[in-house]
Amino acid sequence: MLLKRTSIRAITASAACAAALTFGGCTAFAQTALPPGVHLDPSIHPLASESASYQAKTQAVLEVAESKIGTPYIWGHNEDRGQYGFDCSNFVEYVYHHALGYVFTTSSRLQYAEVGWRVPYSDLKPGDLLIFDNGGHVGIYAGNGEMIQCGGGLGRVGFLSVRPGSYWYRHLSAVRQMYT
Repeated sequence: MLLKRTSIRAITASAACAAALTFGGCTAFAQTALPPGVHLDPSIHPLASESASYQAKTQAVLEVAESKIGTPYIWGHNEDRGQYGFDCSNFVEYVYHHALGYVFTTSSRLQYAEVGWRVPYSDLKPGDLLIFDNGGHVGIYAGNGEMIQCGGGLGRVGFLSVRPGSYWYRHLSAVRQMYT
């Protein structure tokens, strides 16, 4: 049984895993795949495991993101490298790394080109990666028409509106689902 939005590229590009489940003598295969452009870091213990529920993964992503509120924007910085502060793309990679164990590019342009399953704006859910101006800026959808991001005019990690009519809504290029 394939998960929706799972493509051949996603299966081959990420560490796909098939598990056999037996129910009353019948065997079914459940497939879980990481999003395109993502692999797991075996050295970290994320807040939510790969097998956690969708809600648990969302809670973990938002918890890690919100723990960094007020951290300054410093281009090229990532606290995983022992530096203080973040830029937008390093911030989102840091969040998914500590929340879910994900590792992916810290280039916002490559995040736009290579990371996550593309979904329509109408399917936007908390925890989704938001990409603006074809990779010029990125953030994470927090729900209630807001994203959490670093920079974006604030100069730090904080919330900004992505509601229809807002600056960031008008510049939204893509929504990427990062987990199922």
